[in-house]
Amino acid sequence: MIEGEFWVVRTPVQKANALDHLNRLTPDSEKPMAVKVEPFKETRSSLQNRFLWGWVYAEIARQLDEAGIVIPCDDGREHPYTKELLHEIFKQKFLAIGSIEAKGKSITLYSSTTKLTKKKFSEYLEDVRRFVFDFWHITVTDPYAGEYKAIWGELSRGCKDHKRG
Repeated sequence: MIEGEFWVVRTPVQKANALDHLNRLTPDSEKPMAVKVEPFKETRSSLQNRFLWGWVYAEIARQLDEAGIVIPCDDGREHPYTKELLHEIFKQKFLAIGSIEAKGKSITLYSSTTKLTKKKFSEYLEDVRRFVFDFWHITVTDPYAGEYKAIWGELSRGCKDHKRG
């Protein structure tokens, strides 16, 4: 989450606007401000996120449910694979960024799909699709094909960055 202000500079006008904004700031030794300049990286699009949750995870959960594949719990109950649970499983599998240790215990830290660039997010999706095929023999089909085209059209309707190609 970004706190404060965030400026993306792509044009000379945007650069001038950012500089003008900086010039209007009043320095305060009690509350200093930080300015960070770094290359801009586009994170995953809202369409990619909708595809992940509304199609990929939904398809995996549906196919696992239809196949009767559930998680056996220690107390004897069975738990279905939900989209949320699948998300946590795949974060642990593909988005581990390191671990911290204290008092002989270790906690693994995971990145969020919201922090991934569009390219890295696409790679994450392919990792998930490959894993579910190898592990459960589940194929996540192309939503643009056949019977799924109408469903995908409904899912992606209204998303401004939807571009097929």
